[in-house]
This record gives sequence, structure tokens and C-alpha cells, in this order.
Amino acid sequence: MNKNKFGALALMLALIAIMAAACGGGSKEKVISLGTTSSGSYTNDYFGVSLQFPSEWEAQDMEMVNQLAEAGAELIAGDDEELQKGMDLSQAKTVNLLMASKYPIDTADQPNPSVILVGEKVSLLQGVKDGKDYLEASQELMTQSGLPYEFQEIKEQQVGGKDFHVMEVAVNVSPELSITQNYYSTILEGYAFNIITTHVDDETKAQVEDIIQSVTFK
Repeated sequence: MNKNKFGALALMLALIAIMAAACGGGSKEKVISLGTTSSGSYTNDYFGVSLQFPSEWEAQDMEMVNQLAEAGAELIAGDDEELQKGMDLSQAKTVNLLMASKYPIDTADQPNPSVILVGEKVSLLQGVKDGKDYLEASQELMTQSGLPYEFQEIKEQQVGGKDFHVMEVAVNVSPELSITQNYYSTILEGYAFNIITTHVDDETKAQVEDIIQSVTFK
């Protein structure tokens, strides 16, 4: 990858958690919407969700996000064909809704706090009844990747008036840099609806916490 290694790494780490092992199929219902992004805000009528992020942040192009997701899948799966098949299937039923970050991904190297919204069709998953089930399956896959994750206990939290489960994950990229991500997951409209925030210090932690506080549901 020749993009911002920190921004790309943070995105890849987030999307790994969305690639839980899956099987089966599902029927089409109402058409999912990718939502609307404007300066500092995102809304999605399908999920009935709105949120605010800092107006100076960059909303990334979804084509770039999808390319990075593919690169991340290749990086994590390596030569493991079975893991690659699982990731390929997960990508086919995963909808990338939003990625907003402090810096553009293709700028100079620097840690890049962000917020990501992703939906995954849960009718294709085994035994996923709520956000906790989803995050536990994601944690298992993340552990298989061999990356140096440090997991905190999955907790419950209200976000925008809805019940979410939350998993905090840290990755020590170097002695000088640790990336912390929080994975918020709940089941909405037949999807595991996930909000993933990334921060690297107290300032960016406060920014992503403000984003979570701004979330509202209809």
C-alpha cells in the first residue's frame, strides 16, 4: 500500500472486525440506503440514524474505502485460503456507509482518528442475536489474524437511545504509537450495524466520544 500507512492501517484494523465467518443466505427486503454525507454530518433513513463529526474532517470516498478493505483482507488472510474465503464472503454482504477521518488517507504519514459506519447482513451469520454475539465472533477472527490486539471486556452502552454492545481494542503499532478503537454494535433492520471510532490520544479520544454523543435514531 502506498497510501497513508496510519490511516490505512486504522481502516484495515476496523474492517477486519466486520469480516466474521459466515454462511447461508437471505431474502431481499427493502433496499438499503448508503445515506447522505455533508460537511460534518451523516444521515441514513434506512437505519434511521444521524450523527455529527468535526466539520474539518474528511469524508472519504467509498471507492477508496472498498479498495483498502480488499487490501486489508489480503494482508490478514495471507496464504490461508479458508480465511480468505470467509473474508471474501463477508465483503460481499458488507455495506460501507461512512468513513470520516481527521486527515485524508492519501496525505503524509500521521496517526488518523476516524469514525466508520458499516452494516453486515446478519441473516448470513451463525448464531448472531445481538451486538455482543457479533463482537465475540469478530474478536475471534481478529485473534486469528495474529496482529497484536489487546481486548477489553465487551460492555453495554446506550447510543442515541438504542442498546449497543461495545468492544475496546488497542494495537501497539510502535513503542511511540498505540491505536485505540471502539466497536459499537447492535442489530438494526436485519443488519449488524457498527460504529467504529479510532483515536490516538486524549484530544482525539474526546473528539470521537463527541461523535458518539451526537448519534440519534428516529
